[in-house]
Amino acid sequence: MDTDLGSLLEDPLEPIATRRLFLRRPVAADAPAMARLANDPGVACMLARLPHPYTVDHARHFLAHVDREFVFAVTDAGNGGFLGLCGLRPMARPKTVDLGYWLGRPHWGKGFATEAAQAVIDLAFARAGVDCVHANCRVINGASRRVLEKCGFQPRGTGTFVSVAAGRVASEDFHLDRRAWAALKAWGRSA
Repeated sequence: MDTDLGSLLEDPLEPIATRRLFLRRPVAADAPAMARLANDPGVACMLARLPHPYTVDHARHFLAHVDREFVFAVTDAGNGGFLGLCGLRPMARPKTVDLGYWLGRPHWGKGFATEAAQAVIDLAFARAGVDCVHANCRVINGASRRVLEKCGFQPRGTGTFVSVAAGRVASEDFHLDRRAWAALKAWGRSA
């Protein structure tokens, strides 16, 4: 079976509730909070596609085209506040997707990125026919590396990527295959 992100996008993207988060399709009303949190050089310089400065117009443009991607708004389950984004993009290799996520600085260090990433990874393997989830992070981004390690990803080497905000940067590449994910779920480590 090919990666079936397309069929998930054709259906209404069902929200995902975790212990502390509610992941849902981003909407136009998220633009001000998204711009406020993303307009942080500490966020932008760690990501490939986020410019800095990041304006409400950038957020509105992204949100107007988000239906072309498999992206969730990460929100606080208690108060509905926007925390960031987490999503998947198909890669050239069949049945393989790329995981991406970011949270605003006020929400760092609380385990929210790990919780959101695990929920999206579970959906990818359980419903989209994915065999491998790929991710990368900047070499200097220890927090993102820890998120990936807690989700069960294994390092696969180093490389570079071009960051709109920071230029060409050194990166670490990771992957999580279906077999490792299933073992982690069976052991209860990634619940």
